[in-house]
Amino acid sequence: MKSLKGNLKTHLSSKEKISLFWATGALVGYIPPFPGTLGAIEGILLYRLTMNIPFFHQMMFLLFLSLLGIYTAKVTSEIFQKEDPDEVIIDEICGAYLASLGKKTFFEFFLVFIIFRIIDISKPYPLKRIERAPSGWGIMLDDLAAGLFTNLFVSLITFSLSVMR
Repeated sequence: MKSLKGNLKTHLSSKEKISLFWATGALVGYIPPFPGTLGAIEGILLYRLTMNIPFFHQMMFLLFLSLLGIYTAKVTSEIFQKEDPDEVIIDEICGAYLASLGKKTFFEFFLVFIIFRIIDISKPYPLKRIERAPSGWGIMLDDLAAGLFTNLFVSLITFSLSVMR
């Protein structure tokens, strides 16, 4: 696990350790060099595990995970003393999960992964503005917006391809 060396926080409470675990996607966020990419994969895989449950339950799960993310991202950013630490990937997990909602084929999941990462990394308007929201809100909301845009783009692409056949 990456050291918190250079950080003023040296002794972590149980709350902080639990927050670190969840915010880093069960510690996957500590795996270099692209933790956000691994978070997106984790979000897609998590959706695949839940894709056969009712849509309402998927949405409740996403809501729970997003609220957990807002809180744990805030706590973790305070531990690292950074606005949006690279190790925090619960935002990518939730964004990729949202991007995957309703998708079923390998092609759709491939598009979700590629388009989500492009949008998440490039942060087009209004994502850059959303990212400025305070604390854990800013960390989470820009990725959820990227997930929503990705879901819409992938749906549009797959619909267009089906019409062209």
